[in-house]
Amino acid sequence: MEYYIPYSDVPVGSSARPWFNADCAEAEKRKHSAFLAWVDARDRKAPDLSSNKRAFNHAAKSYKKALRKARFDRISHIGQKLSAQPSGSRAFWSLAKSVEANFCRPTLPPLVRPDGTLAHTAREKAGLFASLFANNSRLDTGSSTPPTLSHCGTSMPEVRIRNKEVLRALCRLDVNKASGPDGTKELQNPFVAKSLNGLLMRLGSGKNFANVKRNLHNLIASISSGQFPFML
Repeated sequence: MEYYIPYSDVPVGSSARPWFNADCAEAEKRKHSAFLAWVDARDRKAPDLSSNKRAFNHAAKSYKKALRKARFDRISHIGQKLSAQPSGSRAFWSLAKSVEANFCRPTLPPLVRPDGTLAHTAREKAGLFASLFANNSRLDTGSSTPPTLSHCGTSMPEVRIRNKEVLRALCRLDVNKASGPDGTKELQNPFVAKSLNGLLMRLGSGKNFANVKRNLHNLIASISSGQFPFML
């Protein structure tokens, strides 16, 4: 079953979070310890449950602040390194490519408009494609009107299930077939056709559902006992 379940292995080491420093690790440990203390107090129903809950909330907020500060410090450090490198140097472009790999890039590159400007955002690209397709369309929508479809004059007749049709279909079943999953032999179908016919008709009409359900139950019991009533 695991073969058909999609999954992805997400690395959680230092390479996946290069900004995760010692302050973040210490804040994470304090958050985990506060969480274990709160869970233990909740299970024991200790009187200091509320104070443990407040301590956990404080540790969780401190952990988020530490992560935010670590990310901001790393971005600032990378910016300082980029500004210190000479523009166009190999070290500058190597660092710029490594930083660019951490951001999402659009699938489509910037597109050139007819006036020579570039379309950068997704909305601008969509508008440019829409105008291009409209200009290249062969459909003349200037003076033409949509075509009117004439009424065919016919309609689908109402579907009616008649008593004789159901009885004829039940009696035409092949009695030489093997029994189905319900254990009822096909040889019994002609015997119960007349009884089952009326029940199916009333069940299809949606009337007297309780009586139909009771009669079906009696019919199944009769088939199981080997008795085949012709009318219920």
